[in-house]
Amino acid sequence: MSNKRFYYIFLLLLFIFFYSFLAAQDSSLISNKSKTNLIEDSARQMVHGVNDNHYLKPSALIVPGAFLIYGGLKPVINGIPKLDDKIMSNVRKNYPGFHTNAADYLMWAPSASVFAMDAFHVKMKHNFREHLILEAGTVVVTGALGFGMRKISENIDAYHSENTQFPSGHTANAFRGAEIVHQELKFSHPILSYSGYVVATGVGLLRIYNKDHFLSEVIAGAGLGILSTKLTYWLFEKIKEKR
Repeated sequence: MSNKRFYYIFLLLLFIFFYSFLAAQDSSLISNKSKTNLIEDSARQMVHGVNDNHYLKPSALIVPGAFLIYGGLKPVINGIPKLDDKIMSNVRKNYPGFHTNAADYLMWAPSASVFAMDAFHVKMKHNFREHLILEAGTVVVTGALGFGMRKISENIDAYHSENTQFPSGHTANAFRGAEIVHQELKFSHPILSYSGYVVATGVGLLRIYNKDHFLSEVIAGAGLGILSTKLTYWLFEKIKEKR
């Protein structure tokens, strides 16, 4: 696979990622509320922190579900491991000496930015104390689900062709934080809310360039991180409502 085709694949995946989120969010909100009610609801969430508890609605699960299914189909669809191998071969050929530890730090950048915004009093859905709870919760949920996925995959030969682990933990952690940024800012700063995904995507790319993970492992890690945060937010709001 040529170097250009390698980049085109990632650009296409990135475009699909952002487009799916925007389309899902817009269609679900507009179909259930009029424009006036949408503005009022957004304002209400910004001021009072009220949540619509739609974190696990079907449209919100399209992207993380698709990412996890893609990774899960690796043992049964020959095209997935073939693409993994072609990309890895291309990276090894063109960047044999490339290595950086930047992903070890960048994977924490999205979630850390939430606390930085707390310090600068940026308007978000939840407050500092709630952010601490959500951060801890998402770390635990992502870690638990990731551990389960690795225990299951360790008995499947397709996931151990070159001693890599499924899914990518660094990518999962980065997208976990990116989803927190999105949930906290999507009403008050909708465009900025997607900024975390840019950093998280960079982390995934670095894991591939470091030769630490295949594409399928990175994609599955992204799905795991997004889904874990949505699940944590859903549980948090359910518990909050009962108090």
